[in-house]
Amino acid sequence: MTRRRWMVGGFAVWLSLVVLGPWLAPTSYRIQDRDATLEAPTPGHRLGTDEFGRDEASRLLWASTLSSLLGLAMATPALGIAVGVGLGMAVWPATMDWGRAAGEVCRGLPWIFVLVAVRAALPLNAGAGSVAAALVILFAAAAWPVAAWTLYGAARQVMQQDYVQAARGLGASRWHLLRRHVWPNLRGLAATYFALLVAAAIGAEVSLELVGLGLPQPWPTFGNMLDSLRDYSLATHCWWLYSPLLILVPLLLGLSLAGMERN
Repeated sequence: MTRRRWMVGGFAVWLSLVVLGPWLAPTSYRIQDRDATLEAPTPGHRLGTDEFGRDEASRLLWASTLSSLLGLAMATPALGIAVGVGLGMAVWPATMDWGRAAGEVCRGLPWIFVLVAVRAALPLNAGAGSVAAALVILFAAAAWPVAAWTLYGAARQVMQQDYVQAARGLGASRWHLLRRHVWPNLRGLAATYFALLVAAAIGAEVSLELVGLGLPQPWPTFGNMLDSLRDYSLATHCWWLYSPLLILVPLLLGLSLAGMERN
C-alpha cells in the first residue's frame, strides 16, 4: 500500500507538471541572455543556462509538458494497434496469419536504417508537426508487435474459459464475446502495456535526437535539452546541463514500476 501511495503521489506530481509546467516557467523557453551563456546556477537562473543563454529551469518545465504529451501521442496508436491485432486474432482466428505476418515484418525491419531514411526524406527545416507525426508513426509501427502477442495469448486463455464457451454455445456473436468477456478481462493488461509504452516512447524521443528526429529547436524536450551533452567539453564541465535527468529518470522508473505493479 505504501508503494502504491508513493506511485499515486508521483504520478500526481507528473500530471501537475504536464498541465502547469509552462505556467510555472519563470521565463519563456525562447528568451536568450547573451551575457549569461553556459552560466552555472544563480538566483536569476536557478538551473543555469544553456549554450544559447536560455534558462534551463524554464526549458525543463516546458520539456516536461512537451515530452510527456509526445510520449502519450506515440504510445496511444501503438497500444491501439496492439489491442486491435491481438484481440482480433484471438476472437477471429482467420485473421491470425495476417496479424502474425504484419508483426514479423515490423519486428524484422532494420529500424536504424529506416530512421536515417526518414530523417533524410524530411527537409532540414522540417516543422515540429512533421517531426512529431513521423515519431508517432515510426514508434507505433515498431512497438506494437510485442504487446499484441501478449494480449493475444491472454485473450486466447479467456476465450477458452467455460463461461465463454457456454456463451458461444448459446449463440453469442464474436463482437458480444469481445465486448462482454474478452476486453473487460484484459483492460488491466492493456493499461500495463500503455504505461510501459509511454516510458519507451519518452526514452525513444531522447534516443532519436541522435539521428535528428527530435523536435527542432527552440522547442524544448528532454531529448534536445540533453543533445548538447554530445559535446565532450560541455558534458564534462557543465554539470547543470544534466538537469533533465532530475525529471526524466524518476518518470521512466515510475512508469516502469507502474506497469509491473498492474501486471
